[in-house]
Amino acid sequence: MTEAEANPRPAATVVLLRPGAGGPEVLLTRRPSTMAFAADMYVFPGGAVDPADDDPRLAARSVITPEVARATLGGDLGAPEALARYIAALRELFEEAGVLLAEPALDASTARSAREALLAGRSTLPDLADALDLRLRTDLLAPIGHWTTPPIMARRFDTRFFVAELPDEAEATFETDEIVGYRWGTPRAALDAMAAGDLAMWVPTSATLQQLEHVSGLEEIRRRIVPGPVAAPRVVAERPGITRVVVSGAGAVPGQIVNTYLVGRLRLVLVDPGDPSDEAATAVLGAADAAGGEIVAIALTHVDPDHAAGAEGLALRLNVPIFSGPGGGRPLPYPVRELADGERITDGDIGLEAIATPGVRPDHVAYAIDVEANTGAILVGDLIGPQADRAVLGPVDEAARAASIDVIAARRPGRLFPGHAEPRGLYAFGSAGE
Repeated sequence: MTEAEANPRPAATVVLLRPGAGGPEVLLTRRPSTMAFAADMYVFPGGAVDPADDDPRLAARSVITPEVARATLGGDLGAPEALARYIAALRELFEEAGVLLAEPALDASTARSAREALLAGRSTLPDLADALDLRLRTDLLAPIGHWTTPPIMARRFDTRFFVAELPDEAEATFETDEIVGYRWGTPRAALDAMAAGDLAMWVPTSATLQQLEHVSGLEEIRRRIVPGPVAAPRVVAERPGITRVVVSGAGAVPGQIVNTYLVGRLRLVLVDPGDPSDEAATAVLGAADAAGGEIVAIALTHVDPDHAAGAEGLALRLNVPIFSGPGGGRPLPYPVRELADGERITDGDIGLEAIATPGVRPDHVAYAIDVEANTGAILVGDLIGPQADRAVLGPVDEAARAASIDVIAARRPGRLFPGHAEPRGLYAFGSAGE
Protein backbone atom coordinates (compact mmCIF):
# COMPACT_ATOMS: atom_id res chain seq x y z
CA MET A 1 0.00 0.00 0.00
CA THR A 2 1.37 3.41 -0.94
CA GLU A 3 1.50 6.33 1.46
CA ALA A 4 -1.45 7.95 -0.37
CA GLU A 5 -3.49 4.78 0.05
CA ALA A 6 -2.68 4.54 3.74
CA ASN A 7 -3.16 8.25 4.45
CA PRO A 8 -5.94 9.88 2.42
CA ARG A 9 -5.75 13.66 2.47
CA PRO A 10 -8.21 15.35 4.89
CA ALA A 11 -10.95 17.31 3.11
CA ALA A 12 -14.37 18.88 3.60
CA THR A 13 -17.41 19.42 1.40
CA VAL A 14 -20.52 21.61 1.81
CA VAL A 15 -24.00 20.93 0.47
CA LEU A 16 -25.50 24.41 0.14
CA LEU A 17 -29.29 24.58 0.47
CA ARG A 18 -31.76 27.25 -0.59
CA PRO A 19 -35.58 27.27 -0.61
CA GLY A 20 -37.30 26.31 -3.86
CA ALA A 21 -40.84 25.97 -5.15
CA GLY A 22 -40.50 22.17 -5.14
CA GLY A 23 -38.66 21.98 -1.83
CA PRO A 24 -35.06 22.63 -0.77
CA GLU A 25 -32.62 23.00 -3.64
CA VAL A 26 -28.93 22.10 -3.59
CA LEU A 27 -25.97 23.65 -5.38
CA LEU A 28 -23.89 21.44 -7.67
CA THR A 29 -20.76 22.73 -9.38
CA ARG A 30 -19.10 21.25 -12.44
CA ARG A 31 -15.36 20.62 -12.44
CA PRO A 32 -13.27 21.21 -15.58
CA SER A 33 -12.43 18.26 -17.78
CA THR A 34 -8.75 19.09 -17.27
CA MET A 35 -8.80 18.45 -13.51
CA ALA A 36 -6.71 15.55 -12.21
CA PHE A 37 -9.45 14.55 -9.74
CA ALA A 38 -13.19 14.25 -10.52
CA ALA A 39 -12.78 15.74 -13.97
CA ASP A 40 -16.06 16.90 -15.58
CA MET A 41 -18.04 15.71 -12.54
CA TYR A 42 -20.79 17.60 -10.74
CA VAL A 43 -19.85 17.94 -7.08
CA PHE A 44 -20.59 20.03 -4.01
CA PRO A 45 -18.20 22.88 -3.14
CA GLY A 46 -15.24 21.59 -1.18
CA GLY A 47 -11.61 20.64 -1.13
CA ALA A 48 -8.61 19.60 0.91
CA VAL A 49 -7.83 20.93 4.38
CA ASP A 50 -5.11 23.60 4.31
CA PRO A 51 -2.46 23.82 7.06
CA ALA A 52 -3.83 27.27 7.94
CA ASP A 53 -7.26 25.77 8.71
CA ASP A 54 -5.71 24.44 11.94
CA ASP A 55 -4.47 27.87 13.03
CA PRO A 56 -5.33 28.54 16.72
CA ARG A 57 -6.46 32.04 15.74
CA LEU A 58 -9.35 30.50 13.82
CA ALA A 59 -10.29 28.26 16.72
CA ALA A 60 -10.56 31.39 18.87
CA ARG A 61 -12.92 32.95 16.30
CA SER A 62 -15.07 29.86 15.77
CA VAL A 63 -18.55 29.71 17.31
CA ILE A 64 -18.13 26.01 18.07
CA THR A 65 -15.17 24.77 20.06
CA PRO A 66 -12.75 22.06 18.97
CA GLU A 67 -14.31 19.72 21.53
CA VAL A 68 -17.80 20.28 20.13
CA ALA A 69 -16.48 19.75 16.60
CA ARG A 70 -14.96 16.44 17.66
CA ALA A 71 -18.20 15.24 19.25
CA THR A 72 -20.45 16.27 16.36
CA LEU A 73 -18.26 14.47 13.82
CA GLY A 74 -18.53 11.19 15.73
CA GLY A 75 -15.52 11.33 18.02
CA ASP A 76 -12.97 9.67 15.72
CA LEU A 77 -10.78 12.76 15.21
CA GLY A 78 -8.75 14.83 17.60
CA ALA A 79 -10.45 18.06 18.65
CA PRO A 80 -8.20 20.48 16.69
CA GLU A 81 -8.33 18.21 13.63
CA ALA A 82 -12.13 18.06 13.82
CA LEU A 83 -12.48 21.84 13.98
CA ALA A 84 -10.10 22.15 11.04
CA ARG A 85 -12.63 20.19 8.96
CA TYR A 86 -15.31 22.77 9.82
CA ILE A 87 -12.95 25.62 9.00
CA ALA A 88 -11.98 24.00 5.69
CA ALA A 89 -15.65 23.61 4.77
CA LEU A 90 -16.32 27.26 5.58
CA ARG A 91 -13.25 28.43 3.62
CA GLU A 92 -13.92 26.24 0.57
CA LEU A 93 -17.52 27.46 0.39
CA PHE A 94 -16.26 31.04 0.35
CA GLU A 95 -13.52 30.39 -2.20
CA GLU A 96 -15.65 28.36 -4.61
CA ALA A 97 -19.12 29.90 -4.22
CA GLY A 98 -18.47 33.29 -2.65
CA VAL A 99 -20.62 32.47 0.41
CA LEU A 100 -18.95 33.36 3.72
CA LEU A 101 -20.50 32.00 6.90
CA ALA A 102 -19.19 34.70 9.20
CA GLU A 103 -20.11 37.86 11.08
CA PRO A 104 -20.19 40.70 10.39
CA ALA A 105 -21.50 40.29 6.86
CA LEU A 106 -19.05 41.81 4.43
CA ASP A 107 -19.99 44.34 1.80
CA ALA A 108 -19.59 43.16 -1.79
CA SER A 109 -16.32 44.96 -2.42
CA THR A 110 -14.65 43.72 0.77
CA ALA A 111 -15.85 40.17 0.21
CA ARG A 112 -14.56 40.19 -3.37
CA SER A 113 -11.14 41.46 -2.32
CA ALA A 114 -10.87 38.93 0.49
CA ARG A 115 -11.88 36.08 -1.78
CA GLU A 116 -9.42 37.12 -4.49
CA ALA A 117 -6.63 37.28 -1.92
CA LEU A 118 -7.40 33.74 -0.73
CA LEU A 119 -7.63 32.31 -4.24
CA ALA A 120 -4.40 34.00 -5.33
CA GLY A 121 -2.52 32.88 -2.22
CA ARG A 122 -1.82 36.47 -1.17
CA SER A 123 -3.47 35.91 2.21
CA THR A 124 -4.73 33.16 4.46
CA LEU A 125 -8.03 32.79 6.26
CA PRO A 126 -6.44 33.44 9.70
CA ASP A 127 -4.96 36.71 8.46
CA LEU A 128 -8.20 37.79 6.80
CA ALA A 129 -10.25 36.84 9.85
CA ASP A 130 -7.98 38.96 12.03
CA ALA A 131 -7.96 41.88 9.61
CA LEU A 132 -11.76 41.87 9.25
CA ASP A 133 -12.45 40.83 12.87
CA LEU A 134 -14.63 37.91 11.75
CA ARG A 135 -16.65 35.57 13.93
CA LEU A 136 -16.71 32.26 12.06
CA ARG A 137 -20.21 30.74 12.05
CA THR A 138 -19.11 27.13 12.16
CA ASP A 139 -22.36 26.44 14.01
CA LEU A 140 -24.21 26.92 10.71
CA LEU A 141 -22.59 23.76 9.31
CA ALA A 142 -24.42 20.48 9.96
CA PRO A 143 -22.27 17.36 9.50
CA ILE A 144 -23.99 14.49 7.67
CA GLY A 145 -21.37 12.11 6.32
CA HIS A 146 -17.85 10.76 6.03
CA TRP A 147 -16.56 9.49 2.70
CA THR A 148 -13.11 8.13 1.91
CA THR A 149 -11.97 7.68 -1.68
CA PRO A 150 -11.43 3.95 -2.41
CA PRO A 151 -7.79 2.79 -2.48
CA ILE A 152 -7.99 2.00 -6.19
CA MET A 153 -7.99 5.75 -6.91
CA ALA A 154 -4.72 7.53 -7.62
CA ARG A 155 -5.73 10.40 -5.31
CA ARG A 156 -7.48 9.71 -2.05
CA PHE A 157 -9.41 12.08 0.23
CA ASP A 158 -10.91 11.56 3.67
CA THR A 159 -13.85 13.94 3.38
CA ARG A 160 -16.41 15.17 5.90
CA PHE A 161 -19.70 16.27 4.35
CA PHE A 162 -21.63 19.22 5.79
CA VAL A 163 -24.92 20.95 4.96
CA ALA A 164 -25.52 24.70 5.29
CA GLU A 165 -28.24 27.11 4.22
CA LEU A 166 -27.59 29.96 1.82
CA PRO A 167 -27.76 33.03 4.10
CA ASP A 168 -30.48 35.61 3.51
CA GLU A 169 -29.49 38.17 0.89
CA ALA A 170 -26.44 36.10 -0.11
CA GLU A 171 -25.83 34.98 -3.66
CA ALA A 172 -23.50 32.25 -4.85
CA THR A 173 -20.93 33.48 -7.38
CA PHE A 174 -18.23 31.56 -9.21
CA GLU A 175 -14.85 33.12 -9.97
CA THR A 176 -12.44 30.18 -9.72
CA ASP A 177 -11.00 28.17 -12.59
CA GLU A 178 -11.95 24.99 -10.70
CA ILE A 179 -15.61 25.54 -11.67
CA VAL A 180 -16.88 25.66 -15.26
CA GLY A 181 -20.61 25.46 -14.53
CA TYR A 182 -23.19 25.11 -11.79
CA ARG A 183 -26.84 24.29 -11.26
CA TRP A 184 -29.41 24.61 -8.49
CA GLY A 185 -32.18 22.05 -8.16
CA THR A 186 -33.90 19.62 -5.87
CA PRO A 187 -32.04 16.42 -5.03
CA ARG A 188 -34.67 14.48 -6.99
CA ALA A 189 -34.19 16.64 -10.07
CA ALA A 190 -30.42 16.17 -9.90
CA LEU A 191 -30.77 12.39 -9.60
CA ASP A 192 -33.19 12.34 -12.53
CA ALA A 193 -30.72 14.39 -14.60
CA MET A 194 -27.97 11.93 -13.75
CA ALA A 195 -30.18 8.99 -14.75
CA ALA A 196 -30.92 10.75 -18.05
CA GLY A 197 -27.21 11.18 -18.73
CA ASP A 198 -27.31 14.97 -18.43
CA LEU A 199 -24.71 15.19 -15.68
CA ALA A 200 -22.04 12.94 -14.20
CA MET A 201 -21.56 12.24 -10.50
CA TRP A 202 -19.60 9.98 -8.24
CA VAL A 203 -21.25 7.92 -5.52
CA PRO A 204 -20.59 10.30 -2.60
CA THR A 205 -22.54 13.01 -4.45
CA SER A 206 -25.41 10.84 -5.67
CA ALA A 207 -25.76 9.07 -2.30
CA THR A 208 -25.86 12.42 -0.49
CA LEU A 209 -28.59 13.58 -2.88
CA GLN A 210 -30.52 10.39 -2.06
CA GLN A 211 -30.14 11.16 1.64
CA LEU A 212 -31.52 14.68 1.12
CA GLU A 213 -34.29 13.78 -1.32
CA HIS A 214 -37.04 13.77 1.32
CA VAL A 215 -35.82 16.40 3.80
CA SER A 216 -37.84 19.51 4.54
CA GLY A 217 -34.87 21.67 5.44
CA LEU A 218 -31.77 22.09 7.56
CA GLU A 219 -33.47 21.67 10.92
CA GLU A 220 -34.77 18.24 9.96
CA ILE A 221 -31.28 17.30 8.80
CA ARG A 222 -29.88 18.37 12.17
CA ARG A 223 -32.44 16.22 13.99
CA ARG A 224 -32.37 13.14 11.81
CA ILE A 225 -29.03 12.74 9.97
CA VAL A 226 -26.75 12.91 12.98
CA PRO A 227 -23.26 11.40 13.03
CA GLY A 228 -22.52 9.31 16.10
CA PRO A 229 -19.74 7.15 17.54
CA VAL A 230 -18.36 4.51 15.21
CA ALA A 231 -17.87 0.99 16.56
CA ALA A 232 -15.38 -1.53 15.21
CA PRO A 233 -16.92 -3.95 12.70
CA ARG A 234 -18.19 -7.21 14.15
CA VAL A 235 -18.10 -10.52 12.25
CA VAL A 236 -20.70 -13.17 13.12
CA ALA A 237 -20.76 -16.69 11.67
CA GLU A 238 -24.53 -17.14 11.54
CA ARG A 239 -24.69 -20.65 10.04
CA PRO A 240 -22.85 -22.60 7.33
CA GLY A 241 -22.60 -20.41 4.27
CA ILE A 242 -23.85 -17.21 5.96
CA THR A 243 -21.57 -14.68 7.65
CA ARG A 244 -22.86 -11.35 8.97
CA VAL A 245 -20.57 -8.31 9.21
CA VAL A 246 -22.03 -5.59 11.43
CA VAL A 247 -20.70 -2.15 10.50
CA SER A 248 -21.54 1.32 11.80
CA GLY A 249 -21.01 3.77 8.97
CA ALA A 250 -24.00 2.87 6.81
CA GLY A 251 -24.71 5.40 4.09
CA ALA A 252 -21.43 7.10 5.13
CA VAL A 253 -23.19 8.39 8.27
CA PRO A 254 -20.97 7.62 11.28
CA GLY A 255 -22.82 5.64 13.92
CA GLN A 256 -25.46 4.19 11.58
CA ILE A 257 -25.46 0.40 11.87
CA VAL A 258 -26.24 -2.05 9.09
CA ASN A 259 -25.78 -5.77 8.51
CA THR A 260 -23.71 -6.84 5.52
CA TYR A 261 -23.87 -10.52 4.57
CA LEU A 262 -21.46 -12.93 2.90
CA VAL A 263 -23.26 -15.90 1.37
CA GLY A 264 -21.33 -18.90 0.10
CA ARG A 265 -18.56 -21.32 0.93
CA LEU A 266 -15.65 -20.40 -1.34
CA ARG A 267 -17.32 -18.28 -4.04
CA LEU A 268 -19.12 -15.62 -2.03
CA VAL A 269 -21.89 -13.13 -2.79
CA LEU A 270 -21.72 -9.95 -0.72
CA VAL A 271 -25.15 -8.53 0.15
CA ASP A 272 -25.79 -4.91 1.16
CA PRO A 273 -22.35 -3.35 1.65
CA GLY A 274 -23.80 -0.11 2.97
CA ASP A 275 -20.73 1.23 4.76
CA PRO A 276 -18.19 2.75 2.32
CA SER A 277 -15.42 3.19 4.89
CA ASP A 278 -11.99 1.60 4.73
CA GLU A 279 -12.72 -0.12 8.05
CA ALA A 280 -15.85 -1.80 6.69
CA ALA A 281 -14.10 -2.89 3.50
CA THR A 282 -11.22 -4.35 5.51
CA ALA A 283 -13.65 -6.26 7.73
CA VAL A 284 -15.61 -7.68 4.78
CA LEU A 285 -12.51 -8.67 2.82
CA GLY A 286 -10.95 -10.09 5.96
CA ALA A 287 -14.02 -12.23 6.66
CA ALA A 288 -13.90 -13.57 3.11
CA ASP A 289 -10.18 -14.34 3.46
CA ALA A 290 -10.73 -16.05 6.83
CA ALA A 291 -13.24 -18.35 5.16
CA GLY A 292 -10.74 -19.13 2.42
CA GLY A 293 -13.11 -17.66 -0.15
CA GLU A 294 -13.39 -14.84 -2.66
CA ILE A 295 -16.20 -12.38 -3.32
CA VAL A 296 -17.52 -12.92 -6.85
CA ALA A 297 -20.65 -10.69 -6.85
CA ILE A 298 -22.45 -7.99 -4.90
CA ALA A 299 -26.22 -7.94 -4.38
CA LEU A 300 -28.41 -5.14 -3.04
CA THR A 301 -31.77 -5.64 -1.38
CA HIS A 302 -32.44 -2.00 -2.29
CA VAL A 303 -30.48 1.08 -3.23
CA ASP A 304 -30.92 3.41 -0.25
CA PRO A 305 -27.40 4.57 0.71
CA ASP A 306 -27.40 2.68 4.01
CA HIS A 307 -27.47 -0.56 1.97
CA ALA A 308 -25.60 0.43 -1.19
CA ALA A 309 -23.00 3.12 -0.38
CA GLY A 310 -20.04 0.73 -0.31
CA ALA A 311 -21.01 -1.35 -3.35
CA GLU A 312 -19.22 0.45 -6.16
CA GLY A 313 -15.93 0.86 -4.31
CA LEU A 314 -15.74 -2.85 -3.57
CA ALA A 315 -16.99 -3.86 -7.01
CA LEU A 316 -14.21 -1.84 -8.66
CA ARG A 317 -11.58 -3.28 -6.34
CA LEU A 318 -12.74 -6.85 -6.95
CA ASN A 319 -13.94 -6.52 -10.57
CA VAL A 320 -17.30 -8.12 -9.79
CA PRO A 321 -20.89 -7.36 -10.91
CA ILE A 322 -23.55 -5.63 -8.80
CA PHE A 323 -27.15 -6.90 -8.74
CA SER A 324 -30.24 -4.97 -7.67
CA GLY A 325 -34.01 -5.23 -7.82
CA PRO A 326 -36.08 -3.95 -10.77
CA GLY A 327 -35.46 -0.24 -11.36
CA GLY A 328 -32.69 -0.15 -8.76
CA GLY A 329 -30.12 1.26 -11.13
CA ARG A 330 -31.86 4.59 -11.70
CA PRO A 331 -30.46 6.55 -8.71
CA LEU A 332 -27.00 4.97 -9.01
CA PRO A 333 -24.10 6.38 -11.08
CA TYR A 334 -22.75 2.94 -11.99
CA PRO A 335 -24.20 -0.04 -13.88
CA VAL A 336 -26.11 -2.80 -12.11
CA ARG A 337 -27.84 -5.95 -13.29
CA GLU A 338 -31.51 -5.59 -12.36
CA LEU A 339 -33.18 -8.82 -11.26
CA ALA A 340 -36.77 -9.82 -11.98
CA ASP A 341 -38.90 -11.64 -9.44
CA GLY A 342 -37.70 -15.24 -9.21
CA GLU A 343 -34.43 -14.59 -11.03
CA ARG A 344 -31.38 -16.18 -9.46
CA ILE A 345 -27.82 -15.10 -8.76
CA THR A 346 -25.65 -18.12 -9.58
CA ASP A 347 -22.20 -16.50 -9.51
CA GLY A 348 -21.48 -17.90 -6.04
CA ASP A 349 -21.42 -21.51 -4.94
CA ILE A 350 -24.65 -20.90 -2.98
CA GLY A 351 -27.39 -19.44 -5.17
CA LEU A 352 -29.69 -16.57 -4.24
CA GLU A 353 -33.25 -16.22 -5.53
CA ALA A 354 -34.55 -12.67 -5.84
CA ILE A 355 -38.04 -12.19 -4.40
CA ALA A 356 -39.72 -8.92 -5.42
CA THR A 357 -40.79 -7.30 -2.14
CA PRO A 358 -41.80 -3.68 -2.85
CA GLY A 359 -43.06 -1.40 -0.13
CA VAL A 360 -40.03 0.17 1.48
CA ARG A 361 -38.89 1.00 -2.04
CA PRO A 362 -40.27 -0.15 -5.42
CA ASP A 363 -36.91 -1.81 -6.20
CA HIS A 364 -36.74 -3.77 -2.93
CA VAL A 365 -36.00 -7.47 -3.20
CA ALA A 366 -35.37 -10.20 -0.64
CA TYR A 367 -32.98 -13.07 -1.31
CA ALA A 368 -33.83 -16.68 -0.53
CA ILE A 369 -30.67 -18.63 0.18
CA ASP A 370 -30.47 -21.66 -2.03
CA VAL A 371 -28.91 -24.44 -0.02
CA GLU A 372 -30.42 -27.44 1.72
CA ALA A 373 -28.67 -26.76 5.02
CA ASN A 374 -30.20 -23.26 5.06
CA THR A 375 -33.73 -24.07 3.94
CA GLY A 376 -35.96 -21.20 4.95
CA ALA A 377 -33.18 -18.62 5.32
CA ILE A 378 -34.06 -15.32 3.63
CA LEU A 379 -32.19 -12.01 3.54
CA VAL A 380 -35.01 -9.48 3.89
CA GLY A 381 -33.24 -6.09 3.83
CA ASP A 382 -35.56 -3.46 5.29
CA LEU A 383 -38.81 -5.27 4.52
CA ILE A 384 -38.96 -6.61 8.06
CA GLY A 385 -37.43 -4.95 11.07
CA PRO A 386 -36.37 -1.32 11.55
CA GLN A 387 -34.96 0.90 8.84
CA ALA A 388 -31.99 3.26 9.08
CA ASP A 389 -32.13 5.38 12.23
CA ARG A 390 -29.93 8.28 11.04
CA ALA A 391 -31.75 9.07 7.81
CA VAL A 392 -34.77 10.83 6.32
CA LEU A 393 -36.39 8.08 4.28
CA GLY A 394 -39.07 8.19 1.64
CA PRO A 395 -42.68 7.21 2.37
CA VAL A 396 -43.39 3.51 2.73
CA ASP A 397 -46.18 1.95 0.67
CA GLU A 398 -47.69 0.09 3.61
CA ALA A 399 -50.13 -1.93 1.50
CA ALA A 400 -47.32 -3.11 -0.77
CA ARG A 401 -45.12 -3.83 2.22
CA ALA A 402 -47.82 -5.91 3.90
CA ALA A 403 -48.36 -7.87 0.69
CA SER A 404 -44.61 -8.46 0.43
CA ILE A 405 -44.44 -9.70 4.01
CA ASP A 406 -47.23 -12.13 3.13
CA VAL A 407 -45.13 -13.38 0.21
CA ILE A 408 -42.23 -14.04 2.58
CA ALA A 409 -44.50 -15.64 5.20
CA ALA A 410 -45.95 -18.00 2.59
CA ARG A 411 -42.50 -19.50 2.19
CA ARG A 412 -42.53 -20.48 5.88
CA PRO A 413 -39.04 -19.12 6.52
CA GLY A 414 -37.07 -20.61 9.36
CA ARG A 415 -34.76 -17.62 9.77
CA LEU A 416 -34.82 -14.05 8.52
CA PHE A 417 -31.73 -11.91 8.16
CA PRO A 418 -32.66 -8.18 8.22
CA GLY A 419 -30.72 -5.03 7.49
CA HIS A 420 -30.79 -3.35 10.88
CA ALA A 421 -31.65 -5.96 13.51
CA GLU A 422 -30.54 -9.33 14.81
CA PRO A 423 -31.63 -12.35 12.75
CA ARG A 424 -34.72 -14.14 14.04
CA GLY A 425 -37.89 -15.90 13.00
CA LEU A 426 -40.66 -14.11 11.13
CA TYR A 427 -43.10 -13.79 14.01
CA ALA A 428 -40.44 -12.61 16.45
CA PHE A 429 -40.51 -9.30 14.53
CA GLY A 430 -44.23 -8.77 15.11
CA SER A 431 -46.95 -8.48 12.48
CA ALA A 432 -45.82 -5.01 11.39
CA GLY A 433 -42.21 -6.01 10.95
CA GLU A 434 -41.10 -4.20 14.09
